[in-house]
Amino acid sequence: MMSSPDRAHVDQLRAALLRLDLRLRLAVDGMRAEVAQRLQDPFHGLYISEGDVDAMLASTPTAEVALRLLSEPAGQVLPRLERLSRLFLLSGFEQDALMVCLAPELDLRYERLYAYLQDDATRRRPTVELVLRLLGPTLEARVAARRALGPGGTLFKAGILALSDEAAAQWPLLGRPLRVDDRIVEYLLGSDRLDERLVPFTELYPPAGDGDAPGLPDGLIEGLVRLARASRDSGTAGPVIYLQGPTGTAKVATARALCGIAGLPLLVVDLGAMLESDRTTSLLETAIREAMLQGAALAIDGFGRLLAREQELRALRNSLRRLLARCHGITFLLGEARWEPASWLPGANPLRVELQSAGPAARSRLWRKKLESLLPAEEATELAARYRLDGDAIDAVAAAARSRALGRGDGRAVPEDYRAAAKAIAAPPMDDLARRVEPRYGWDDIVLPPDSQAQLHELCERAQHHEMVLEKWGFGRKHARRAGLTGLFVGQPGTGKTMAAEIIAGELGLDLYRIDLSSVVSKYIGETEKNLERIFRAADQGDALLLFDEADALFGKRSEVRNAHDRYANVEVAYLLQRLEAYEGIALLTSNLRGNIDEAFMRRLDYVLEFPMPEEAERLAIWRRALPQEAPLAPDVDLAFLARKFKLAGGHIRNIALTAAFLAAAEGGVIAMKHLVRATRREHQKLGKLIGEGDFERFRDLLRDGCRPAAVAVGEH
Repeated sequence: MMSSPDRAHVDQLRAALLRLDLRLRLAVDGMRAEVAQRLQDPFHGLYISEGDVDAMLASTPTAEVALRLLSEPAGQVLPRLERLSRLFLLSGFEQDALMVCLAPELDLRYERLYAYLQDDATRRRPTVELVLRLLGPTLEARVAARRALGPGGTLFKAGILALSDEAAAQWPLLGRPLRVDDRIVEYLLGSDRLDERLVPFTELYPPAGDGDAPGLPDGLIEGLVRLARASRDSGTAGPVIYLQGPTGTAKVATARALCGIAGLPLLVVDLGAMLESDRTTSLLETAIREAMLQGAALAIDGFGRLLAREQELRALRNSLRRLLARCHGITFLLGEARWEPASWLPGANPLRVELQSAGPAARSRLWRKKLESLLPAEEATELAARYRLDGDAIDAVAAAARSRALGRGDGRAVPEDYRAAAKAIAAPPMDDLARRVEPRYGWDDIVLPPDSQAQLHELCERAQHHEMVLEKWGFGRKHARRAGLTGLFVGQPGTGKTMAAEIIAGELGLDLYRIDLSSVVSKYIGETEKNLERIFRAADQGDALLLFDEADALFGKRSEVRNAHDRYANVEVAYLLQRLEAYEGIALLTSNLRGNIDEAFMRRLDYVLEFPMPEEAERLAIWRRALPQEAPLAPDVDLAFLARKFKLAGGHIRNIALTAAFLAAAEGGVIAMKHLVRATRREHQKLGKLIGEGDFERFRDLLRDGCRPAAVAVGEH
């Protein structure tokens, strides 16, 4: 934000320019003496006349300039220039050189003066040679001065100075024109606005003293805050803190909270977005410089990307290491992989701080704190139990709820607005990893044995009362093995496993995502883990129920290790077990046979539900529920016969009912027994099952459509 310059700042800036004007007057006098020897030059004076030069310098009396120059030490001329010098350890010569290059940004008359002194109307920016001539270093100091203005000097390495013409990099050093970087110009003129180049990749957070860091114990918070304050006060390169934890551990929020307590602003860099740019290194340099200008701590989010792509990003890691070595204040690296920064930044005495996921109680406190004046406490507690969102996301929920209320024309959001907003914001970005399933079924749609029905209800009740038992009743301290809920549904295709998952998702108000493990598992070493990590990372922030189909593909009995692939297959199983235990939501897996699943995995499940093939009474109930009440049925429909005669799973029965409905619709009538019989035959053909001649003896007359009632195999018509 641009602050209005006060009178003292304006006077100090004017004094700096007066000092420069004196140098220019001396340089002009020297230039005139040189030109006097070239008076025969017929083109002399065409560019800038002597009168023009006198007029430009007339407003600055030499006596006044000299008086001011002698009475004011250079270091007290411009406070921001002085602070810039402390930050980047600029010498007195470098400060003066910066002022020479800054002058045209303040007054265009300096461009004409520089053109005159360089005897070229097109060269309006000061060259290295002009800066050396104006500042007049001795012959002995000239080599060091040249080095300071070269590409290896601090002014260029810190991005304070740049070439005014990119092609000038190929010119001799003395002839290179110089300019001050735009952000440095804005800073020296009093602006604290974020560098425009960083806007797509960074966020600057002001210090907020009411920060909450739920993932850290109080003693550690105090120690980290002391480090942050010490680095702020020392003005030297500060410590590097690696905040490590899985998705959902609010790493950015933790860094913000620590800086808020320490009274520091925080500049958060989205490294993942930067890596998509072809200017990553220069953007990182600019971000580090911006943090120093703002007096802010620096947080580099997505640091795990550097750790995961060792070969590709080695050069960038080396650059980042060099940049962090000169970054003032504390730096946070935010990542998910377990990594010891001391091996990479030994000189910075880095620390690794492992964050744990905030429990329901901590999340509940955060939700109530954020929404205390907007939502009843019990509603905020319910949202906290269902959605694992950090402080920024909760603020977004509040804003979205207000928008919904405004869209209705209401003045105040209601609890339903907050629930809808939280569900939308927490929805996991699964992309191509999984298919979202819209729950369509309720408890009345599924037919299971009483014990299996009871287990489904118990699973839902466990999810609903999770916080009460683990947090309020203290069982979480005694049974801290995992925070989420896992179940295995075992049964033949069509026995209701997916339907049960839909019922649970609908009952709990969760989004259901179906993952086919057979497509996730890859023959390439390491790819399976990457695919699984992408799934869990996307689901961690949201309130989703994950349904892993065909769990046999990964959780089959572990094989004897004969080669590297066998060994890695077992590693994949161990990885998914670990990730399931860390997942705070509900994860359900399906399998056709219980015996296919490794016993070591079975012991880690919260529920194992059997979905048996239905008996006759259950099949009859399924037939009745498969035909909606609105569907027109002929009097000859005999569902009891179909239930008794054909031992089919519920999924197949629903397929038959739907096929029969289409057959009836094509004939413009009602659903009759002949349609159900034909549909049953077609379903058996799909399954590759033989149908005996006697199965349809009662309905021989109904099959006069060309299909023989004799034994029929798949493909026969």
